[in-house]
Amino acid sequence: MARAVPERILAAVESLDLRPDARVLEVGCGTGVAAELVCRLVPEGHVTALDRSATAVTHAERRLARWTAAGVADVAERDLATFHGDGRPYDVVLAINVNAFWTGPATEEVARLDELLTDDGAVHLWFEAPPGGDAASAGAAARDALDAGSFDAGLESVGALAHVTGRRRR
Repeated sequence: MARAVPERILAAVESLDLRPDARVLEVGCGTGVAAELVCRLVPEGHVTALDRSATAVTHAERRLARWTAAGVADVAERDLATFHGDGRPYDVVLAINVNAFWTGPATEEVARLDELLTDDGAVHLWFEAPPGGDAASAGAAARDALDAGSFDAGLESVGALAHVTGRRRR
């Protein structure tokens, strides 16, 4: 029996407004559930799925095998701060429940986003309530981290989730 896709992942992917040729970077891809959904939306584009967990990357590689074979996806065991990409910028960055954006200043991560995005690219950060906290607090911290860098960021509540969007300042 197929497992249902979690609501946070569906909401995040549905928010992306992707062109078929978009280049998407997912930070903290876990087992690749969101990355697989995004691959279906960008058949002429590319999805790079990052996670710092070797176990998660192994699962994501299995899940994304057909997309990787088709040249639509790649998976890397790496954290955002040390990721440099392949030299081609991304149109969209997606991260779901990535604590680096709300547990500290995320200075290195935000600087890397600025380096990796196209000039008109967008960052989408999604959060559920962390243990002992709430999604809005995590979202506010992530919004502030983007604002402290080179992004204009906004925060909206979507049910029990927080959605932070960021675009480069002009």
